[in-house]
Amino acid sequence: MASLTFAQAKTLLAPYISSVGPTDPVVAAAINFVNERFISSGQFRGNRFIHSFTVSTDSEGNNYFDTVTGIEAVLKVLAVDPDYMTGELGDVMPDWYPWDEGGLGWLPPNYVGDLQIVRQGNVPAAPLPSGATADTQRYRVLGKIPENRSMYCIVRRAYVPLVNDSDLLIPSNRNAYRYGMQAFNYENVNELERAQVYWDYAFKCLNDETASFEDGELAQIQIQTKAFAPGIMQNLV
Repeated sequence: MASLTFAQAKTLLAPYISSVGPTDPVVAAAINFVNERFISSGQFRGNRFIHSFTVSTDSEGNNYFDTVTGIEAVLKVLAVDPDYMTGELGDVMPDWYPWDEGGLGWLPPNYVGDLQIVRQGNVPAAPLPSGATADTQRYRVLGKIPENRSMYCIVRRAYVPLVNDSDLLIPSNRNAYRYGMQAFNYENVNELERAQVYWDYAFKCLNDETASFEDGELAQIQIQTKAFAPGIMQNLV
């Protein structure tokens, strides 16, 4: 994936937006609109990555971690024990989970069992003051007491406005942005059907790039690692 900076994108895409050139603020605004749509619309190349979180404990004894700016959500978690270098896969549960009538309700802080992380919602819940950084997501961590493991997570990238010329566009497919600029123009004059044609072209570029990038990946087999604990044998499910 060739890198594309904000400065390069403004120079490349300005002809589709403004006769003034890349310094026109309209160009930067258009690129941000398209970039946000690309990031929020699918798992394209570059839209997910791995991030490690350290678990904290709140005043009520609940284990948790908060995401940081640039991360929209956690998709999967692997808790790695620093002493034994073993890992446990965990499920990501929705914020509705404690209220599920068929579920276990609110689990106490001393709950011990399989690893689960439960989304708690935005932190802070109240609106932020002007100039503050974005709302993060909080995840409650359940399964081990004390919880001293590192949470290695596959995460979904969040949209962060492009401001500096050195900021990188992700995804960075040039053809996708070219079609996105044209779609943006048609939407602004309420030509929604024509805009959709160009959005379709743009997303096809992103999907084709992602499919090509992932083409060599092996199919996965689920492994049950706990069947013969504490031994190291594994059985296929």
